Amino acid sequence: DEEKPEGVENEAVEQVAFADRLLLNKIDLVSEADLFRIESRLKGINAFAPIMRTEKAQVSVDSVLNIKAFDLKKTLDMDPEFLNTDGEHEHDNSVSSISIIQPGNVDLELVQKWVGQLLQEKGAQIYRMKGVLSISNADEKFVYQAVHMLFRGNFDDKWEAGEPRESKLVFIGKNLDEKEPLTSDVSQTRPVHAPPV
Repeated sequence: DEEKPEGVENEAVEQVAFADRLLLNKIDLVSEADLFRIESRLKGINAFAPIMRTEKAQVSVDSVLNIKAFDLKKTLDMDPEFLNTDGEHEHDNSVSSISIIQPGNVDLELVQKWVGQLLQEKGAQIYRMKGVLSISNADEKFVYQAVHMLFRGNFDDKWEAGEPRESKLVFIGKNLDEKEPLTSDVSQTRPVHAPPV
């Protein structure tokens, strides 16, 4: 419930609001009354995400991975600016965000290789990644999100006729002020046969 200055988003509240699952850890260290109060607060922010109580972060992997819960339409209903790269909102100063728009298509295999390497090298610094990719030879948008080193994505809505084919990538994390290397790195994911844009 930390108060933020006018126009600054509360990152913790955003994470709860967009969560598919909520893990309430260290339940052995608080009273049942405190757990009830915390769960009520979480449900007030996100009534749809199930809350899973855990001790020592013990949770079944099947209950948090590959649950296919991300829905672009639902997310855009909750936050129409989800894919906005204009930087119209301000984040807490301890966290920075970088947005990249890559015109044209990208190669899915090259993107997967690049993201894997990026998460290995900077995974601890990257809190979240999200975006939409224009994949070569695909009629649908590839929507992805990652939290720390966990990445997932799937094909979603079809590209509209006349809609510009471009990839939008958003990175949120610590010390991400080096936009130029990320931009040049993502440009390496363009298909080999694609003309320069």
